[in-house]
Amino acid sequence: MKNSIKNIAVAFAFVASFAFTAHAEEKETKKSAALNTGVYINKNGKINVFVDKLNNDSNTTILVKNTTGDIVYREVVEKENQKFGRILNVDELAAGKYEIKVISKNDSQTKSFQLSEPVVERVVTIK
Repeated sequence: MKNSIKNIAVAFAFVASFAFTAHAEEKETKKSAALNTGVYINKNGKINVFVDKLNNDSNTTILVKNTTGDIVYREVVEKENQKFGRILNVDELAAGKYEIKVISKNDSQTKSFQLSEPVVERVVTIK
């Protein structure tokens, strides 16, 4: 009986130490993300880009590239701006695939989007 209690206690200690170590590693991973971005389409068909960075030791660059790698939009935001947002008007861009890249120091995040031609409807009236 004493051996089974010892075995259960040792097994519990082992499992508990493993769980706490895994939880600590997960917290460190979350803290290491120095750049957080949110990119989404608003109801007017424009793209909202929100940036939240943990430090203010470097500028942030927002790039929009087409499929051939040409930069169609570039903005550098001063390093003092840790939280900011931009609304990108994509009305003038040609149909195709694009990529938004937010870069700050050693971190970068990329999102892609696709523009298609608007659907034109024909209206037929009979008089």
